[in-house]
Amino acid sequence: MNIYSVINMDIVGSREIEGRAAVQEELKQYFRQLYIENRHILVAPITFTLGDEWQIVLRDVKESYNMFLKIKDFLLYRNINCYCGVGIGSISTEESEDTREMDGKAFIYARKALICAKETNTFYNKMLYTKDCKVIFIGDSVKISNSRSDEKISSEQQLEVAVTSNDDDFDIIETLNAIIQNNEILQLNMTEKQREVISLYESLGSYGEIERKHPRYTKSSISRKLSAANYFLVEHNRNIIKGLLSEYCKMVKEQN
Repeated sequence: MNIYSVINMDIVGSREIEGRAAVQEELKQYFRQLYIENRHILVAPITFTLGDEWQIVLRDVKESYNMFLKIKDFLLYRNINCYCGVGIGSISTEESEDTREMDGKAFIYARKALICAKETNTFYNKMLYTKDCKVIFIGDSVKISNSRSDEKISSEQQLEVAVTSNDDDFDIIETLNAIIQNNEILQLNMTEKQREVISLYESLGSYGEIERKHPRYTKSSISRKLSAANYFLVEHNRNIIKGLLSEYCKMVKEQN
């Protein structure tokens, strides 16, 4: 059985955005470029579905959060926020070049996740525990017990997940959402200057290269900004999220 992720996204307050049509056109062009760059993991081109909502279908589930971050960062650069619901599961139809022609568990979960992401009252929203996060993952419940975790997850991964529970097991999706929510808060607190340095570091790859091409920055100032932004913790969390998604898919396949 193949496991997919379906990502449904929507712009926050889209009707109030100035130049809404221009933003949509920019997004369409960006999505075309994303598809070209990632067609090895995308089932179909990214499709606008309802109004300002769009849908992404990935065959490489572990890249789901990274795909969301790419689009979120593209929008943040334009001072636009977004909601995101990610569903993980099977597809009951054949793969298609049009996401609207496909259906199945992954699509159902993605729709439910987007609705939950838009629920602003955290008292009633039992999946989102902070108003500062607008992304939720939903999939079949897969629990790991203490006895099973030794055989399924390495000791290093167990330490990284650092789950506290009243019983002998924990749910991977719940753990995944908890890490994502914490990571989203860390990123929300980043300043514009910190984001600029992060962008340079990710594109150029080293402090020295940034200093050479952008003399206004020194190695020490770059280091301070990355540290203040908790950049390396955010990246570490992204790796854990990727690992959890990969492990989740393996266990779902084992159960079916």
